Amino acid sequence: MASYYASVFTDLGRQTSPWGRIPREEVVGLIAEYRYLAESLASQYGCLHRNFQGDGHLFIFETADAALQFSMKLIEQWDSGNFRSTGQARSPDLPLHLGCHFGDATRLDGGDAWIGRSIDLVRRIAGEAGPAAVLVTENVLDASDVAIYEFHPAGTHTLEGDHLPQRTLYEVTSSAPEALERNTAETYFLAGVAYIGTEKENGEEETGYYRRALELRPDYAEAHNNLGVVMHANGEEGVAAEHYRQAIKERPWYPKANYNYAVLLQSRGNLNGASDRYQEALRMRPDYVDAHYGMGNLQRALGDAGQAEHHFTEALRLRPEYAEVHNNLAILLDDIGQVERAQQHYREAVRIQPDYPEAHYNFALALENAGQSGEAEASYLRALSLRPGYPEVHNNLGILLQVKGDLGPAEAHYLEVLRLRPGEPETHYNLSLLLRVQGRESEADEHLNTAHELAPVEWFETAQNGADDSSRGMDGLTPREIEVLTLVAQGRSNQEVADELVISLRTVAHHVTKTESGNRTEAAAYANRHGLVP
Repeated sequence: MASYYASVFTDLGRQTSPWGRIPREEVVGLIAEYRYLAESLASQYGCLHRNFQGDGHLFIFETADAALQFSMKLIEQWDSGNFRSTGQARSPDLPLHLGCHFGDATRLDGGDAWIGRSIDLVRRIAGEAGPAAVLVTENVLDASDVAIYEFHPAGTHTLEGDHLPQRTLYEVTSSAPEALERNTAETYFLAGVAYIGTEKENGEEETGYYRRALELRPDYAEAHNNLGVVMHANGEEGVAAEHYRQAIKERPWYPKANYNYAVLLQSRGNLNGASDRYQEALRMRPDYVDAHYGMGNLQRALGDAGQAEHHFTEALRLRPEYAEVHNNLAILLDDIGQVERAQQHYREAVRIQPDYPEAHYNFALALENAGQSGEAEASYLRALSLRPGYPEVHNNLGILLQVKGDLGPAEAHYLEVLRLRPGEPETHYNLSLLLRVQGRESEADEHLNTAHELAPVEWFETAQNGADDSSRGMDGLTPREIEVLTLVAQGRSNQEVADELVISLRTVAHHVTKTESGNRTEAAAYANRHGLVP
């Protein structure tokens, strides 16, 4: 016996768009962005099945209302372009045409494959729709709460493969989810979904609607999943985990619930459990972009750079304009010494999302490590323009300026860090070095003592390269500091010194600042005066 579901097909309008005038790279990016938006929205609305077919998407929903709410939201977000990380509007050459039909559809046992007349017919309906329009059959209106939709007849059509000689199609032009009045689990669920993306997302109203839906239908997998997301966002991780488990129990082939559960487990430090859930989500949906991204972050945390790179790369293949993936792949590449590739991905991240402070900060670090201090300083400043209270940027920019000899601005950045984070031992330590160079001994001692009080012994030993006062030579310098100054005087760059001595670029910078003025020129002169250069 056939079951009845609502099918939606999204036609990308290739038959009417001047695709030949759009560069191929832009076409690929637009389709990837569309696909990411559509699949993310479909998951929120309880999609039972989705299948991307190159020129469009097939989605199956349990009810006509879910299908219509999804269709209207997709049109709204795609047409506005607000979903894109760049904030730029979509190309006008890629309009969406949506069709929706409520009819028989059957899921085949043992997999995520579906068959049925509804599935065959809905593509034809989408082909009749105009740009940014949703056409539906009378079946959809009969099965939905028509009072909350505005619709009008869109003519009589002969649809290939239809058992009826002609059908009247209707264009749905608007919806009002808050007007849902029927006391059913589905209407409460949709009312909760309507808060996603608004200021009230994850608030009491959304939570209450999902709870009411579950009171009426305890086996509602989508409501369990969405309530789990809300609970996780509000810090109730145990409750969230229980809802994710219940969603998976009710619908074992539910990739979204497995993905969300993986994210929660990873945040709680259960990396093996998270890995299992990511793998399960990807087994059911190999093209799940966010699951590849999550798995990439997880594998990086586990130390498997090869697998991490594989999943990041796969996420970018599916969605090239994903700034966060570019940023995290760049961090990974930096970690394994692939500096040029890392810089390429940082550049992509800030191109796609210019207002991404973390990417500007990470890019600045990479540039500084490569000896490109001018570009690094510009990237640090860009990060600060986007997030003035960014302590790590202030600290690192302070070090960079201190190495350059710009001690006044460097001190200002250190003081800003300490205003934001008074208990930051590294900044107290860095500031003490700067003050000592300026001859402000008592202030330097005060900050050095504070660093001693705040920092673990191991940190302080690392910062000073394991040297204590008894190992200090001329002018209180340690043997390691003398090594650094000798190499600087020989003309080596900070990066070359770091590579030869197997220490960090930060450590080199710290040692250079312990000379009379804190810059490389004075460090070299100091080394010459003290006979450190043969």
